[in-house]
Amino acid sequence: MPRAKKLTDPTDIAIVEIHRRFVSAMETVRLETISPQMKQSYLMVMKSLTEKLEMPSKPLHEILGEVMAEAGPFIFQAMQR
Repeated sequence: MPRAKKLTDPTDIAIVEIHRRFVSAMETVRLETISPQMKQSYLMVMKSLTEKLEMPSKPLHEILGEVMAEAGPFIFQAMQR
């Protein structure tokens, strides 16, 4: 997916690279090992996070707080396995 502007900040570049690695790991290693139930929970959390990130006026600390509250039950459930 092309970006509108070329990134020059080293931290921005590192964030984009780690996102690429994340997507690659999910596609090539993890998705086939995750149960259908866990996939649904993961999808719900990621969808919520993405929708919140798409709101430019919403502060990141607020987004993180909301997503942590939403994801908390799924994280604890996964840790019990």
